[in-house]
Amino acid sequence: MGSTTLLDIVGSLFIGGFLLLAAVRMNGQATQNTFESQENLTVQQNMTSIIENIQWDFRKIGYCQDPKQIKDPKYFILYGDSDSIVFRADLRNIGKTDTVRWYLGSKVPGPNPRIRQLCRRVNTGPAVEANLGVVEFSMKYYDVSDSLMSIVVAPQASVPQLVELTLRIEPTAAYDTAYSKNFSYWRQTRLVSRNMILQR
Repeated sequence: MGSTTLLDIVGSLFIGGFLLLAAVRMNGQATQNTFESQENLTVQQNMTSIIENIQWDFRKIGYCQDPKQIKDPKYFILYGDSDSIVFRADLRNIGKTDTVRWYLGSKVPGPNPRIRQLCRRVNTGPAVEANLGVVEFSMKYYDVSDSLMSIVVAPQASVPQLVELTLRIEPTAAYDTAYSKNFSYWRQTRLVSRNMILQR
């Protein structure tokens, strides 16, 4: 009778320990799932915020309330390569153009080694840097014949008509030293000559 009671106690401890371990594992998994869901939401919010700012600037490429300020479309985009662009735009709608630069900055220390600062600079002011999980900010430029332009330097004979912008964002934080595989991807092709057409 005593040995049976002892076996019951040992069995109960074993089952109780197993259930406790299962509960701990479930709690850890639930915490990880919650973290990844929050990271996914953060990635989407960061993407929305960046897109709003990019669209605000890029839709004004070559625009000026006073059309005489930009007489030649060769000076819409002053410089452009795969991850940097400099253009003229009347951001404040005051008849005076600003020089706007968007570019990828330095890498951001953290669990995701691909993340880099996304930078914006207006005129000679300080660059505004944002750590929003950007791992890709790339551009392609096409002329009037849809030919790909490698580098844009104003002025030049072939004027960019289209800019294709690609943006990819990944999580900036990590759970248990590993970052989530969630990401957000956005691509847009923008006609940059429309402002010259509207101003004529």
